[in-house]
Amino acid sequence: MRNLLLYAVLIWSFAISSEEYEVKMLNFGSGGSMVFEPGFLKVNVGDTVHFKSVDMAHNSESTKGLVPANALGWKGNINEDISVTLTEEGVYVYQCTPHLILGMVGVIQVGRPTNLDEIKGNIGSMTFAVNAERLQSYIDQVN
Repeated sequence: MRNLLLYAVLIWSFAISSEEYEVKMLNFGSGGSMVFEPGFLKVNVGDTVHFKSVDMAHNSESTKGLVPANALGWKGNINEDISVTLTEEGVYVYQCTPHLILGMVGVIQVGRPTNLDEIKGNIGSMTFAVNAERLQSYIDQVN
């Protein structure tokens, strides 16, 4: 019984200490056209990010090979909000699938950037027609 009570208190304290963040999917924002706002976010393990469909024809999807090794990816539907609870420490790169070529990407740092070297090694495989510097500018904010 004592172990059950301790477990319940740990779960409860984890739920209370986690935070929620909102990232807007926009045609135009302070960072230019076809952006997530904010484009870079630093959170803690267990925090939740709500991707808000503000403008039409956007989604949020984790980018294969650009998330921590044990992390669960996500794939939101076009024109729909999606909430993601981040349970693995590291760097997550995500995209708007229909606008990836336009550089509509974002980065979330969850706790320590345990996979940063891997991310840096793999982002070169991404191709953008415009806003090619955007992803690197977000990666440069990771610390």
